[in-house]
Amino acid sequence: MIIESQFGDMRTFAILLFITVFLVGSLQAGRYQEVSRTNENSLNDLVRELPILSPSWERQLRQLSSIQEQLYLFERVMRGEGLDQPLAEAFSIHYSAIVNAMVEDRITEEYGRDLLSVHRQLLDRTHEWTRNSFRDDKFAEEIVNNLYFFLRELEENSLPLFEVDPSLRTPVVNGYQVWLGELVAWGDDCERLTPGARGRLQLQLEQLERFEFYYKRDGILNQRERELLHERFLNVSRDTIDILVR
Repeated sequence: MIIESQFGDMRTFAILLFITVFLVGSLQAGRYQEVSRTNENSLNDLVRELPILSPSWERQLRQLSSIQEQLYLFERVMRGEGLDQPLAEAFSIHYSAIVNAMVEDRITEEYGRDLLSVHRQLLDRTHEWTRNSFRDDKFAEEIVNNLYFFLRELEENSLPLFEVDPSLRTPVVNGYQVWLGELVAWGDDCERLTPGARGRLQLQLEQLERFEFYYKRDGILNQRERELLHERFLNVSRDTIDILVR
């Protein structure tokens, strides 16, 4: 789902390509063309409908659409695609649990990134194991046990959802932060983004997290503060688009 945002120029509409499935809203009929869905529960299923842009935007649109598709494939790998059961199931459950906890404000962004880093390390080791001619039969079982160990650790260190103050929950902003972090990870993994672009994207992520902490630090997020946080969020979204289409 995406938010209907009324901005003054067509460039701002490119943000719609990169708003995560956690955003909600509606679009006026007749102004948009339908885009095929990928997976209902996918973190990177970013587009439901696209604004009809002017021809001058076709090149940027191709770039952004291509990146979205590659991010979707990257997420499928993170969820264990191509691995045998129960490896694939364990990786998928572990990845989903981390993402959900981050989006729901049940863990900090720092802790979530640490867990995602561990997830990627275990996945890399698993892929190395699958490429070996002579495999240790116990390795797959050890990886699955490790994943469920970290899953239990996540459950122990995260707040129950009912204990999270609804007034402090910002799933739209949190979802974008998770997505942006995975964008940086994807760019590093496949070398699709230059080091400079990855550095600028990382700076955008840190900036958004810093503003979120600032507005939430007193345990209260009033309506004015929420709007200011979303103003920062939209600014970061625009800057992210600029970085990606350069």
